[in-house]
Amino acid sequence: MKQPILLLLAATLSAFSARAQWSANPAQNLAIRDAAGTSEVTPRISPAPNGGTWVSWFETVATTNYQMRLQLLDANGRPQLGTAGLLVSNQPQGSALYRYDLKTDNLGNAILAFQDTRTGGNQCVVYKISPAGQQLWGANGIQLLDAAATSGLTPAIGITSGNNVVIGWGASGTASATRGTKAVPLVKYSAAGVAMWTTPVAIEAPSRRFSRPTLVAVPGAEDVVVQYVEETGSGLGVSTMYAQRYSASGAPVWAAPVQVSTKTIGFAAFPEITPDGSGGFYALLNSGNPASATLGDMYAQRVLADGSLPWGTTGTEILAGTATARIGGSLQYVAARNEVWAVVNELNSSQSNSGFTVQRLAPATGAVQLGTGGVPAQALGASYYSAQSLRDTGTGLIIVYTENLNAAGTNQALWATKVNYQGQSSFPTGSGFIPLSSVVSGKQNYATLPYANNQLVTVWADQRVDSGIYAQSIGDNGALGVLAARAAVAAQPLALSPNPGAAPALRLSVPRPQLLTVQVRDLTGRLVHLQATPAAGETTVSLAAPALAAGVYMVETTVAGQLWRGRWVKP
Repeated sequence: MKQPILLLLAATLSAFSARAQWSANPAQNLAIRDAAGTSEVTPRISPAPNGGTWVSWFETVATTNYQMRLQLLDANGRPQLGTAGLLVSNQPQGSALYRYDLKTDNLGNAILAFQDTRTGGNQCVVYKISPAGQQLWGANGIQLLDAAATSGLTPAIGITSGNNVVIGWGASGTASATRGTKAVPLVKYSAAGVAMWTTPVAIEAPSRRFSRPTLVAVPGAEDVVVQYVEETGSGLGVSTMYAQRYSASGAPVWAAPVQVSTKTIGFAAFPEITPDGSGGFYALLNSGNPASATLGDMYAQRVLADGSLPWGTTGTEILAGTATARIGGSLQYVAARNEVWAVVNELNSSQSNSGFTVQRLAPATGAVQLGTGGVPAQALGASYYSAQSLRDTGTGLIIVYTENLNAAGTNQALWATKVNYQGQSSFPTGSGFIPLSSVVSGKQNYATLPYANNQLVTVWADQRVDSGIYAQSIGDNGALGVLAARAAVAAQPLALSPNPGAAPALRLSVPRPQLLTVQVRDLTGRLVHLQATPAAGETTVSLAAPALAAGVYMVETTVAGQLWRGRWVKP
């Protein structure tokens, strides 16, 4: 598998900056790493401000099976941590690799949690790496151990508003009076890597099996909402989704865990979880069709920050009927329009043809808004089209999808298409379908970052040489590669009030939705504080940097490509 990551940083370009950049040619994508004779697999990605990209992957080596590596690309796709990336860990690995997580904290550092076998069996570990490649939590990271478990897998990361890190994972061991054979421990670390809870908080119960956590941070608080599953049955079994909110101290906030949906999911499925911006989340899940047990179906559900379910106990069936099977897709919350969008893959009865359809849902009720059948974005075809991601650009939604190039399905091309907010095709030129990668090769593990810096970046695993990781960017207008160069624009004066002041406010007009990033530098130019928040329209941002000493600082932010800069005196 593989996955990519977008990240912003305000770092000086390295000596490697000129060696690679985004390609404008779909037959020649950007190689993040594809060394002959080695395999680069299981990439992960994480979005960050200013259009940069963090990418992590496992790479095969003779002595330890795999080593973990990390790369940081600037907004133009140029590597910042050497052509081979940073060696994060050379600890021993088993022959099998599992799902892991990469997130970006509020200061642009990478938080990377995975599993290795340094203690003899699989156990989880977490690292923190700065944009300069510094191992901020030590060369060996911090081991995530649960005293009652013999194995740890599938860690998931949440970054709180205070820039602390909460991690949950699946722990397996011998059943006891307090837990079954599987549980989900949770730990919390400060930005400095100091444990904030004396012992892990455990999601556990006698004779029950819990696993596969996903964490959603609650804005403006130290709380996190944890979505997880209960495994039931024997053999492959099925899974039921649950959620619970935990306070800054690790105490449960809701009176009892909430069953996310009465629909069950597959024994190994990870539902797609999308924050709703208010401390709750939307979920996209595969389940069965209520009218035909032989057909797969897709549901969406919403859980509010108070644990309530405004879409009912089941959620919304995204497309109705039994004419097709629905398997997989992607979910997107468009905050500026307060709309929920989904793209769903559809198969004919013999599963020989595939296409995909978009649907819009009302956030308050979950009601479908484009008819019970949605709007087809790519008709079913023998080339087996399959949507991989759906991302809002501010003018519509780009769908990244694959097309099978041979009957066996071992070679794929990668495409993009765009729909407007009525579901209609809206790329301004051509047929409306833009090739991202036309190379005839095996591709898998696609990941697309949120639209930022006027581009959308997708990363995937590719077999064109042996096993490597590639990426491609596309603009809102369908153009590939580096966007047209823009002339330098002088910074506009940024007003802060009160100034001097301990926590002045910035008032800005944001013409289109974006991730508004505020950077604070000392008089040497060193970045000392960074905060980011989604913004649209008339926006007020409170500059909260209590850790900074009294002094004079420069404050910068960029709105729709225009730099704003002001001088801040902190008393």
